Amino acid sequence: MRAQAAAVDVSPTPISATSRLESSRNALWLISARIGLNPATTFVFLSLAFGSLVAFVTPPLRGPDEISHFLRIYAYARGEFLPAVEIEGRKGIFVERELYDQLSFFRSAGEWFATARENDVRYGQVMALYRTVGGRIDDESDHRAIFAPFAGTEGYTPIAYLPYIAAAAIGRLLRLNLSDLVLMMRLFGVAAFTAVAAYAIKISPVLKWAFVLIAMLPVSLYNRSVLSADGAALSSALVITALCLSGVRKFSAGPVWERSLWMTLCALSKQPQIVFLLLELMGSRFKELPRRWRNLLIVILPCLVLSPLWVIAVSADVGAWRLQGDRYHAPEEFDPLWKLFYMWEHPYHFPLAVWTTLTDWGDRLWPELIGILGWQDVWLRPWTYLIVTVLLILVPFEKLKLDGATRARMMLTSGFTVLGYLVVVYLIFFLTYTPIDVDHVRGVQGRYFVIALPVAAIFVAAIVNRDLPKGMPAAIATAGSIIAGTATVEALFQAHW
Repeated sequence: MRAQAAAVDVSPTPISATSRLESSRNALWLISARIGLNPATTFVFLSLAFGSLVAFVTPPLRGPDEISHFLRIYAYARGEFLPAVEIEGRKGIFVERELYDQLSFFRSAGEWFATARENDVRYGQVMALYRTVGGRIDDESDHRAIFAPFAGTEGYTPIAYLPYIAAAAIGRLLRLNLSDLVLMMRLFGVAAFTAVAAYAIKISPVLKWAFVLIAMLPVSLYNRSVLSADGAALSSALVITALCLSGVRKFSAGPVWERSLWMTLCALSKQPQIVFLLLELMGSRFKELPRRWRNLLIVILPCLVLSPLWVIAVSADVGAWRLQGDRYHAPEEFDPLWKLFYMWEHPYHFPLAVWTTLTDWGDRLWPELIGILGWQDVWLRPWTYLIVTVLLILVPFEKLKLDGATRARMMLTSGFTVLGYLVVVYLIFFLTYTPIDVDHVRGVQGRYFVIALPVAAIFVAAIVNRDLPKGMPAAIATAGSIIAGTATVEALFQAHW
């Protein structure tokens, strides 16, 4: 009897434990299945995970022009919306002596790191020195405030920096040191731009997985994980592309004010993105445009007005001063208005300069678009570029389920938008950064063109109009995102630490 009682008492325990274990497995399976079937959720998880790692692994102010971006953000956080200080033709702000010393420390550290032989200097040594000296590298000057030039970032609007500005304001109240402040600003950027890109993926009626992979490319992940205007540029471009795609399907089209808002934010993030207003033409047949001119005007007019007004207000300098150090060039050669008159008199100069640029340096543009990080000195493993490229080509293969005329209109509109964006990027650098005695367009990098990839995905889908096997787009985008994120973190860690 006692043995039977013992058996009765003991037997429910393993059954209960097994049941709980099975329930846990089912719950995990449901969660993983939901994540796998939801592109926006997958993107949020991967972007926050890898983006946070990139923010931590990248040394303070080691991102491209990150010191210049920091100064512009810092000025906005202090309420200085227009460049109020100009010394010797350079716009900037006066900063506290302590902050100036810390900025100078990290600028010198970056130059020291870049010129040292491999493995001679690592950022572990740099950060140890920073903690020892507190960033102070010059004790001779007694100035309380020192002028710091923006160095080319004065042309960026507050729209490009909104999450960073909020973080900078909070950091100033908390009196954070520079390295901690930069890290907090980066993490705010990762969170904000991840949320905006996830919104775009959620509302897009098609190409959701293509948007996931584009937003998780090494260059995309890196740009929203350091201080940069590129995070806002890509995320806003994704949203306006998704909204215009929704406009093609009348039943899912959002309110016109929403497209107007995001079109304006997109154009104000970076000037070349004003070309995205062409996407508004996807929503209607061309013969219907006269009947919907009011809606069209509401969408495109704000960005057509505000973007040029901002450029005029800040008299933006994109960094032509850098070229004067090598050899003197007449100032008017960097004046867009003067250069336009020059182009009128010499109509072949610009197209020939673009052609020379593409033939001489075009082989570098695609790796830069996938991701050559830092100051174009941190390469991913070679196989990463090949695999990510193949996946990027495949992921837009999707049947749009539209009539032939609508699909043709989408193809034409997206194609002209991509082409227009490429031309405008080269044109801006030709007008503002290229002397007339130079036979190519200076300053263009492949990372600028990632902004056009969402629209290029529409173009590819409209041409192919074929579905991949069920589940393959999700597998391609998820695998590509994991490869991209892992390769980015690994490359940055190996390069700096």
